[in-house]
Amino acid sequence: MPVVEGSDLVQLQRRRQQVRNICILAHVDHGKTTLADSLVASNGIISQRMAGKLRYLDNRADEQERGITMKSSSISLYYQEAEDMAGNPDYLINLIDSPGHVDFSSEVSTAVRLCDGAIVVVDVVEGVGPQTRACLKQIYEEQLKPVLVLNKLDRLILEKQMDPLDAYFHLCQVLEQVNAVLGSIFASDILAKEDITKKDNYESALEEVDDSELYFSPSSGNVIFCSAYDGWAFSVRDFAAMYAKRLEMNRKDLENVLWGDFYYNSKKKEALPGAQEKAKKPMFVQFVLENIWSLYDIIAIRKDKDKLPGIAEKLGLKLAARDLRLTDPKLQIKAVLGQWLPIDKSVLHMVIQHVPPPHQISDERAQRLLYPANVDLSSLPPETLKLKESFTSCDANSSNVIAFVSKMTPVHISHLPQNRPKRLTDQEVQQRRDEVRRRIEERKQQSEQAELEKISQGVEQLSTRVEVPEKEESKPEEGEQNEFVFIAFARVFSGTLKRGMELFNLSPKHDPRQPTHRKEEEAPYASRVTIGDLYMFMGGELQLLDEVPAGNIVGIGGLESHIVKTATLSSSLDCTSFSELSVMATPILRVAIEPVQPQDMPKLVKGLKLLNQADACVQVSVAPTGEHVITTLGEVHVEKCVHDLEQSYAKIKVNVSKPIVSFRETIVPAATVDMVNEAIVKTAEDKDVSKKIAVQQTLNKLGTLKVIAVPLPAEAVELLESHSEFLKELAAIPRNQLLSEKWTALLASIKAKLIAALQDLQLFGLSTLSPEELVNRIWALGPRNCGTNILLNLSDYEQPDFWSSHAKSDTDIRSKTDPRKDFNSSLVNGFQITSVAGPLCEEPMQGVCFAVLEWSIQSEGEDLNSRGPFSGQVLTAAKEVCRQAFQNQPQRLVTPMYSCNIVVNAEMLGKSRPQRIYLRQLNLFPCAG
Repeated sequence: MPVVEGSDLVQLQRRRQQVRNICILAHVDHGKTTLADSLVASNGIISQRMAGKLRYLDNRADEQERGITMKSSSISLYYQEAEDMAGNPDYLINLIDSPGHVDFSSEVSTAVRLCDGAIVVVDVVEGVGPQTRACLKQIYEEQLKPVLVLNKLDRLILEKQMDPLDAYFHLCQVLEQVNAVLGSIFASDILAKEDITKKDNYESALEEVDDSELYFSPSSGNVIFCSAYDGWAFSVRDFAAMYAKRLEMNRKDLENVLWGDFYYNSKKKEALPGAQEKAKKPMFVQFVLENIWSLYDIIAIRKDKDKLPGIAEKLGLKLAARDLRLTDPKLQIKAVLGQWLPIDKSVLHMVIQHVPPPHQISDERAQRLLYPANVDLSSLPPETLKLKESFTSCDANSSNVIAFVSKMTPVHISHLPQNRPKRLTDQEVQQRRDEVRRRIEERKQQSEQAELEKISQGVEQLSTRVEVPEKEESKPEEGEQNEFVFIAFARVFSGTLKRGMELFNLSPKHDPRQPTHRKEEEAPYASRVTIGDLYMFMGGELQLLDEVPAGNIVGIGGLESHIVKTATLSSSLDCTSFSELSVMATPILRVAIEPVQPQDMPKLVKGLKLLNQADACVQVSVAPTGEHVITTLGEVHVEKCVHDLEQSYAKIKVNVSKPIVSFRETIVPAATVDMVNEAIVKTAEDKDVSKKIAVQQTLNKLGTLKVIAVPLPAEAVELLESHSEFLKELAAIPRNQLLSEKWTALLASIKAKLIAALQDLQLFGLSTLSPEELVNRIWALGPRNCGTNILLNLSDYEQPDFWSSHAKSDTDIRSKTDPRKDFNSSLVNGFQITSVAGPLCEEPMQGVCFAVLEWSIQSEGEDLNSRGPFSGQVLTAAKEVCRQAFQNQPQRLVTPMYSCNIVVNAEMLGKSRPQRIYLRQLNLFPCAG
């Protein structure tokens, strides 16, 4: 296919019915970028022969060296349906290739948010990998429409040497694995939403939901079988079209029976079930796999080159003379099968049929993106609710312009289209030729005069000294900031985005329910930004655009000073800020960075700022010791960040420390056996609980705190840790704000599970309260209001209700009858300070319950502020009493232990030697000491 003009793609952007936004997701090395190469080659951008070798969308040097994708890259492709389709329409495919390595999983999140569908690629030999599971979960959460590509079928033939029947059963198992993962994700989600409070309901919620459209099935047309490297692919539909007339069957009926336990009865001219039971060949083996296996046997295994013309004639192919001269079997396979079963037509037709266009976004997904999950929709203003209509209709003519920026992409200024040399027209080329001829003629005429002038100049130089002024080299300024520009990687969801348009940049805290947030002059979390140049992504290149209608992916310039990582852009302040990107993995590997030359520190600081903006997942911070620390997802991610710092952003040599290990501090129950496993006999002094209680007074002796620290049960720690993100968002919500139905149900579920987990909480007889009453007495969580440590109130003080969304804030609960309520936040802040930095080595605490047994203030006739502000005295006393209570118990340092699952083929068992393994998933276990 010839190269498609950019103007044709721009025209297609305005036809929302003919636009598809898709991303390619898979485990590492399952063939995503090779598949993308084949689709790019269909537009004539690269050669078909180079597809799979060029890795066109991997435009970083280290991506090419390592052979893995490190960042998401987008390209716009043109596709025209076959002539037998009604109207023979053409389509615009906005394709995003994403990484498969776990260290770059944040790039997957940025790609998924902008798309309506996803191509899930699975290596049929490797099967479902860990990242495949993570991708399927993210697809389900973002409510995309997935399609499946079973890749590398050539490995079953050449590497595994399976026969067609064994390969069929193997493909069934791989497909079953993928569907099993989808089913488990679906079941977990449905069961999590199930109302378990109804005692009379014995039916599972799974029985009431419809999952018929959830799974992948070749008969449904959402599965493709392919070899991306060899350039061929097919669906059941393709072979049904070939055999329908020959088998005298209806094409649609043949599609339904070509995959599955069906065999063909040649006498009855029909497909019958029970192929395996009756020892018959399944139709998929007989009519599909055996044909492909025979082609590989002739071309790649026996290498019978003389049969190529005959094969091409039988298949109705026209092979060029150069294809017949090929000696490499792989190239011969690509020439024959690539023409017989073109990969781009099979894959892109499946995308067109199963991935919805932008204006058919579901109401559920629109609500999830547009409105925060923790907000009750009835509390939103009518203007905000009306925006959903423009959002779901994806109307380019709407006055409400809404766009979401998923990341900021660094682009070298030399790669911008306005800075690239322009192609010369035929007239300009002719003018330059005439100019060259004229200069040649002038040089010939002046040659004699030039020789005479040289002689005269030589005589003059003998008598005089001529000083030639030296040209000063222009040195680039150190503060130069224009080497890289950041292009916003975005999608327009409503309206038309135009160059020079002014929009509002809405931060995550923007809340249209607050009247001041909807006034431009008073809005604290919104700022005006001007849209710069607009670009169409074409892999490593950019194409300038004047405007971009709704439903398309776009690059936006001029926003680098306003957006760090993600943002919501809107023409109205009534719009809410989009929900945060779902994270597949959390950064855990921390290293300190310092320049080799100390005088290069300003360059390092500038480079780290650029790195923080360019990388969607890296976290840049300054430690209390003054070290510059970057937190990454893994070893490969660290190497990429350091490479970017040294080669692009800071351009200095840096030293990288060994990984900084994060510890946790905790307490454990008293030991019952000694080091030789003999029982420890406890004396009366050991059994005295009063020695475990810490007592602390304020500086003016008017306030007293008594606290005991006890270890939390493991179930409670796991529960709080698994819901830390939810509790973090809950803590940020004002206390008097109504929660959504979903959040209210989740909060009630956490409370119920915590009641069950606290059954084993040991309080040494200091309280007779039931577990349910103890949960209601929870004062706060720490650190940062979302950790695994609990502040429990066992005193006579009435603390604010932790679980009620209608509870009043600290400023509203103050009462003249109880002076302690004025200092409620001071005591809680003291607990937070202690839980974030324990007494062992200033590391955060884990799994500790601080029970406040007494809190008293003597305020009658006394000046509470006699020794300074009493609130500060309460904070200091709370901090010290919690530290003392912690030290009164057996203390332990919790060290991180990495664990991983290694999946290998049966043939590899016993062949590998034990090696030291660097593991990925973070689990915390107490260490002795």
